[in-house]
Amino acid sequence: MRKEKIFSYLPSLICGKFKPASGPGSGWISFDYQLDDFSGEGLATGAYSPAGELVLDLGLRGWYRLYIAFNPVIRVWLDGENGYYEVKGSPHEVRDYFCFEADFTGKKLHICPVRSAFSKKEIIIFYIRAVKSQPEHSARNLIATNDGHCIFREGIDSDKDLYKYLVPLQNSDFFRIVWGVYGGGFLNVKESRVADRLPWSDDACFYDKAWVFNRSIENLIKKGIDPLLLVREITGEIGLQLHYYFRVGAFYWPFPLYGYTSGFYKKNPQWHCVDEFGNTVRRISYAFPQVQEAILTYFDELLDYNPDGICLAFNRGLPLMICEQPVIEAFENTYGRKPELPAECDSPEMLSIRHNLLADFVKKVYELVSSRGKVLSCIVPRDFERNLLFGLDIELLIRKGYFESVLVGAGHKDNPALNLELEPVKRLQQAGTKVYPGGSCVNAHGGAWKPNDVKARAIFMGKILDWGFDGAYFWDIDQVVETGTEWEIIRYFGRREIVNRIIEGKLPYIKYHYTKKIFDLTVDRYNPWNAY
Repeated sequence: MRKEKIFSYLPSLICGKFKPASGPGSGWISFDYQLDDFSGEGLATGAYSPAGELVLDLGLRGWYRLYIAFNPVIRVWLDGENGYYEVKGSPHEVRDYFCFEADFTGKKLHICPVRSAFSKKEIIIFYIRAVKSQPEHSARNLIATNDGHCIFREGIDSDKDLYKYLVPLQNSDFFRIVWGVYGGGFLNVKESRVADRLPWSDDACFYDKAWVFNRSIENLIKKGIDPLLLVREITGEIGLQLHYYFRVGAFYWPFPLYGYTSGFYKKNPQWHCVDEFGNTVRRISYAFPQVQEAILTYFDELLDYNPDGICLAFNRGLPLMICEQPVIEAFENTYGRKPELPAECDSPEMLSIRHNLLADFVKKVYELVSSRGKVLSCIVPRDFERNLLFGLDIELLIRKGYFESVLVGAGHKDNPALNLELEPVKRLQQAGTKVYPGGSCVNAHGGAWKPNDVKARAIFMGKILDWGFDGAYFWDIDQVVETGTEWEIIRYFGRREIVNRIIEGKLPYIKYHYTKKIFDLTVDRYNPWNAY
């Protein structure tokens, strides 16, 4: 049996008779091409043409990995699937991109250009390649995060659009998605006892994507769809654990985004942070019982969606308290005197007070989550010394047994060099929890997974496996999924054999094609591409 099949004459695969449009601006057209190693007939359509979905019968039986040569972006799925996969390609080369892996038996392939209220894209499709495979068992040692905010900034028309951020994780080593609640903020789309209701007012919008965010939220609400509930349903369908993450500092937004500042924050200036000089700091203080109660109320509302857990994103928002009255009172009760400020602001005694006050709050969260049969996880910046200075003693919290797992990395301005120093991270695991080093896929957040450098990522992953950690995690997984070939590898990144092959230069393999002829153009020394 052939392990690979190439379908280069695409119009013949279309279910029903293919009727080419009069031009790419009016629908699907076909075109002949000759590459360096085979010829074929492809399909194309213009960005604003009325062309929609095509259904192709590949006649495949069993499991296959699907690759499509196209540009610049494509949406694909199989019969019976609720959503679609979206993959981006380069407009400057001819090569195929990994799309997904599945059992094709009795199923037809659906292909569609991007067609939405927010984006309409042209597309050229050259050929399809299917490689025989078999279902893999997940190593269940990778965790993904998605901020739950940028997806709406990209444009959401319907429930199908949410699937593309989740379904690629099935049949992979990723066993959990840590999903930011609309960016991890104090927000919801339904009535809340404490949180702000989305969408935000357009009056608060500054960037163009902010309007897209609001329209996307409205599109789902009008259809009676609660995004958090839909995420729960999708993860259930594909067998993926779900934790909702909360950015612990997500209350105040600076100019020009001040219109997003939490109503809870604006209405309660008496619960803001105070520095060592007695000045108000634009942060909410977790030292106040009223603040803690509001956050616990919000978590109780999130637990109604039945996630597998709640995640505290400490990588967004430290410090959570400084020198507010409850901190001063706790110092007095412990040491029998008032602290000498500003001199003792960062003294070991004052830090201990903050560490213990935060531990008291985390205990309350742990008890709430546990009472609902769920677990508590967290994300911490890799700079542990800075964490201690800003009031987070993560080893203390682990020893108290509050966290089922800790994800390490992706703090603002994290030093990427710290990512490779794993001995301090190992101490967290020894303190009694599961630990997943990793972090961001973009340099802006410390870049644990170096962008566009698969080998560097593999070396880092190899170190994580060698040190015996429980696995690794990727902040902003959508930055990886949309790149076809890279995602084909990283979805199995929890396996040493895959990592070794990358380090040895055996992966990824990409076949670039030289175009000899396309439509009526022969590419030779006299081709007219430079004539206009």
